[in-house]
Amino acid sequence: MSAKNRFVSIVDDELDITVLFREVLQAIEGISIFTFTDSILAIEHFTTNKTDYVLVISDLKMQGLNGMDLLKKVKKVNPSVRTILMTAFEIEDKLLQQYFKDKNINAFLKKPIEIKDLLLEVDKQLDTYDMQKQRSFIKIK
Repeated sequence: MSAKNRFVSIVDDELDITVLFREVLQAIEGISIFTFTDSILAIEHFTTNKTDYVLVISDLKMQGLNGMDLLKKVKKVNPSVRTILMTAFEIEDKLLQQYFKDKNINAFLKKPIEIKDLLLEVDKQLDTYDMQKQRSFIKIK
């Protein structure tokens, strides 16, 4: 996979969040960042480009398709893609744990998110994705 084909999307109905996160994540080499304020457009883009995606970051509360449902659809289309759910709202711990158990989300960030925490978590998820791909490549050989 070439570096420019490593897609990361940020999905949040607040435009300022997507702009800020895009600026921050541009410091990470080898990824192309896509931002969406509409979760339906985000899942359409993901579905069209499912093999290029490595990470989807989504807010929980959005119009149309909420973040948990979006990430669940992402995982159905491409289970190897890493996912991060974020929210400023309280979320029922039991529900969150079920989504982790079902592997619909790989990480959770509570808003407001410190920039260093965002970068650390994104780096961690990209590294995990790369390790999984290497393991599957070795198994194929």
